[in-house]
Amino acid sequence: MENLTVIGGGVLGGQIAWHSAYSGKSVVVYDVAETGLDNCRKAHANYAEIYPAEVGASSQDIEATQARLSYSTDLAESVAAADIVIEAVPEVPSIKTELYERLAGLLPEQTIVATNSSTLLPSQFADATGRPEKYCALHFANLIWSMNVAEVMAHPGTSRDTLTEITRFAIEIGMVPV
Repeated sequence: MENLTVIGGGVLGGQIAWHSAYSGKSVVVYDVAETGLDNCRKAHANYAEIYPAEVGASSQDIEATQARLSYSTDLAESVAAADIVIEAVPEVPSIKTELYERLAGLLPEQTIVATNSSTLLPSQFADATGRPEKYCALHFANLIWSMNVAEVMAHPGTSRDTLTEITRFAIEIGMVPV
């Protein structure tokens, strides 16, 4: 699980993307609008200053993190090589459902999909993904570099292999999976 696509470059999406790249993952940030990506890039510039002070990152760590990040408004291109997709779009069921239905025909067969939703259950969207066995929640707290807990939540159709892989991914990026 080396190639991550984060869908939604807002507060948590931007943090998940930056922290995953800092942890060695190749990350594509997808957003529907270039302005969303611009805001994400600004947040990433801010994290480039926070991580040395709060995480102990070196200048080489920051350069490597930045090199592992890319940004796109092309959904198909963004997910073409994804091992894992983390969705961090607004907490509006119709937006999430529409996104999952669009993703279903674009994802490589092996790709796992996770929602970062904090208020909606994964069971609400499992069928829309077209791959319910490879879908679950992976919820992060704000300021993930210091609040490093990731909540893993299955729905009845999530496979054990998916839960193992998503838990392993969380550990690899320095989270404590719960």
